[in-house]
Amino acid sequence: MKSVLKAAFFVLLCLDATAQNSDAKAILKRIQSSRQDTNRVLAYIDYGQLLENENLDSAAKYYLLAGQLSKKLDYPAGSFKYITYYTYVLNMKGKFEQALKLNKESLVIAREMKSQLNMAKSQANIAASYTYLGNFTEAIKYYQQSAGILEKLGSKQYLPRLYVNIGSAFEHANLFEKSLTYKQKAVALARQQKDSLQLADLITNIGNTYFNLKRYKEAETNFKEGLVIAEKIGADMFVIQGYTGLCRTNRARKKLDDARNYGEKALTLARKSGNVFLEMEALRALMFVAEDSNQTDLSAEYTEQALKIAEENGMTDHLIELYEDYATDLYRQNRHRSAYDYLLKYVLLNDSIQGADVQKQLQELDTKYETAQKEKQIVILENEKQTRNTLIYGLIGGLIVILVIAMLIYRNIVIRKRIAENEVTQLQQEKQLVATNSILKGQEEERTRVARDLHDGLGGLLSGIKLTLNSVKGNVILPEESALTFTRALNQLDGAIGEMRRVAHSMMPETLVRFGLIDALTDFCDGISTSGTLKVTMQHFGLEKRLDSSVEIVLYRIVQELLNNVLKYAEATEVQVQLTKVDHIVSLTVEDNGKGFDVAALEQNKGAGFRNVQARVDYLNGRLDIQSAPDEGTSVLVEIEV
Repeated sequence: MKSVLKAAFFVLLCLDATAQNSDAKAILKRIQSSRQDTNRVLAYIDYGQLLENENLDSAAKYYLLAGQLSKKLDYPAGSFKYITYYTYVLNMKGKFEQALKLNKESLVIAREMKSQLNMAKSQANIAASYTYLGNFTEAIKYYQQSAGILEKLGSKQYLPRLYVNIGSAFEHANLFEKSLTYKQKAVALARQQKDSLQLADLITNIGNTYFNLKRYKEAETNFKEGLVIAEKIGADMFVIQGYTGLCRTNRARKKLDDARNYGEKALTLARKSGNVFLEMEALRALMFVAEDSNQTDLSAEYTEQALKIAEENGMTDHLIELYEDYATDLYRQNRHRSAYDYLLKYVLLNDSIQGADVQKQLQELDTKYETAQKEKQIVILENEKQTRNTLIYGLIGGLIVILVIAMLIYRNIVIRKRIAENEVTQLQQEKQLVATNSILKGQEEERTRVARDLHDGLGGLLSGIKLTLNSVKGNVILPEESALTFTRALNQLDGAIGEMRRVAHSMMPETLVRFGLIDALTDFCDGISTSGTLKVTMQHFGLEKRLDSSVEIVLYRIVQELLNNVLKYAEATEVQVQLTKVDHIVSLTVEDNGKGFDVAALEQNKGAGFRNVQARVDYLNGRLDIQSAPDEGTSVLVEIEV
């Protein structure tokens, strides 16, 4: 089972503490005394905010009343507020698809209102919905758009929650250090603003990141501080988060009794609030505590309850983990048939998310269709060429008497003939380019497939073997010498799993697929520098938006090939990689301080590495320029138009 929970709790940008400090009776009096106008809409929303930490269903009731009245009054600002607060309740109750649909409607309303601030809020709320649905690439895209608007407007009061949400999205991709950077910025801003409700949320949230980094002492400090603030202001949701975090932290520090106590408090309060998301997290925390306490039946019971919540609310990202967890629980209870069934569910759900095989088939069909179309055009032009030649010779024979006219006609026909030949040549070149493109696409798709098969197939098998061997080790008494041999075998198996993951990452880095070229190249260059053999510096400019995925993959492979050449032949100590985008031109430069070589000799006898680079540059219709001389290092420039 996984010992680290990756889920983070997202709070929508527009939540604030105004209603928290209001008097309930005063708000109800406003509702009763006001007419069916905009003042009543705002009173409904204020009262819904007041009820959020007590009962989500009651809060939803007043938000819906605000939405209905806003629609009746044709009050866009009220409709926007209703969606903002109501979708928060939907997310907390696990209704993520419904929340996403409404948040997209709020973005349309914000654009019609021509409100930059409301557009930023809607984009952040859309990103939160995508995060709950497990689509982290879309989530980060919308978060970054929102951050750009808010930073431009100077609206610092909204930035802490936005930064913590971006950090949590990175956390789902296991980029914990990058997540911590965003969350530390969020907490620093929140402390300046002295917003207790917001601070309780953010401090508890950053505790999760410290936990994932295995910095348990710092995690416990943040969970306790967040818990104190949340209890002081009566924010039950963040109290639950604090209890759950302290349960996981104490379990990691082997304080199982304390962990169980915190977990049970979290579960009781979560069920009282009706927040299924927090209830599931509390159940999972208690599940791990029961597992460590060798309470197999209790662990399975908690897992089953969490699994029921995830299935009822379509929490796909959590279902994958829970299917695997429950299969392990059933196996430990010797319920092997049921364990197999849930392991099969895990495999099928994981494969359905990937969908790479279907994409490959569609790509192959598209390539075949394009090739067939080009071949038909070539046949048609060849026939036209033959017809034109026949016409030319007939005209020459029949129009000799009127020489001047014949010469003009002949010249015109010759020009047309050359145009036809050029068109045939161009189509043949396009056909060859399509074939080359198909080969390169096939290579990248095959790399992706093999990487996935290594990670999901062989990785799962090796992990299963390790799980079985660990179970055997705990149940069999071996002589000392055999026990040492058994332990060495387990360590070698760990090494095999690590090497398999390294190879899979090398074939198709997950960072490249999820977060783009800049993050992938930074990780790759840092990895080389960490080895100590070569210092690689990465610089980039003008690439705030991602390029097309096929262009990013090809540029990544070019850098990979060039740096491998430096490592093999250049005897360099430093390399500088620069990637810039100005208007529609993307420039890539790789420059080293190695021994260099004669460029003229390279033109006559290119090695496999430079041939691969040239082929990929041609695929992008780009330009490759190599500058080098003995003892003067090497500079390689690639320019493409996007």
